[in-house]
Parts: sequence; structure tokens; C-alpha cells
Amino acid sequence: MKNEPEQPSIRADRYLQWMTKAGIPLAIISIASLWIGQAFHIPQLGSLFIIFMPLTLMIGFAYNIRYFILAARRRRKS
Repeated sequence: MKNEPEQPSIRADRYLQWMTKAGIPLAIISIASLWIGQAFHIPQLGSLFIIFMPLTLMIGFAYNIRYFILAARRRRKS
């Protein structure tokens, strides 16, 4: 084992935390609207899915890109 000073976790990044707090509820709303709309034949919930799905995907992709950038910086630093 190496005696390295403790590095802050990548997940402690302010932007990653924000994306998590915004993305998870959007994903839940998106999936729930799709399932409930399909189960009860409510087409308006399908429209809600169409609105929330791209937002959720953009936040998810941004989270992944930010995470890999921070991981690469950390790897280069050590």
C-alpha cells in the first residue's frame, strides 16, 4: 500500500452533484410518463416523455463527459 495523501473524490465535484440531482428526477419523470401513458392510453404523457427524454439524455451525456475529464486529469496528476 502506498502512503499517499487522500485525494478528494471525483464525485465530490460541484457540477457532477448538480447533474445527478437534476438528472435522476428528470429520468424518473420521463420513464414514468412513458409507462403510465402507455398503460392507461394517455397520449399527453407521451408528449411529456418526448420533452423530458432529450433533457435527461443531455444531462447524462454531460455527466459522463465531465466524469471522464476529471478522471483523466486525476490520472495525469498522479
